Amino acid sequence: MRQFALLFIVFSAVLSACGPTCQSTCQKLYSESECNLQRPGKSQSDLKNDCENYCETALNEPGGLNGYDPFGREGSTNSVSLETEDQAASWMYCVEQSSCERLDYRSGEGGYCQPVW
Repeated sequence: MRQFALLFIVFSAVLSACGPTCQSTCQKLYSESECNLQRPGKSQSDLKNDCENYCETALNEPGGLNGYDPFGREGSTNSVSLETEDQAASWMYCVEQSSCERLDYRSGEGGYCQPVW
């Protein structure tokens, strides 16, 4: 049932075209005025650009969720990837709805809405 509800939310956001975009999602994750997530060896600009490219690539691939659930908590050792448009849409919605602490896998509360680079 949860999968159906999540799928409904994703399709509603995509169809309304009022939901988050790759740009707004990556902006939230990596801009200094929002979450400002940082990773060693990467500039905020590089992180944001990589995020947008990754997201937009997934959006160009038709397909379902295939078991992907961004609202499940993952640690830094788990490899999570976005491969389809439904996964990317679900991921963007998760990031939009989550606090910065929940997004950063390095925080005690983090690990949600993976992948976060």
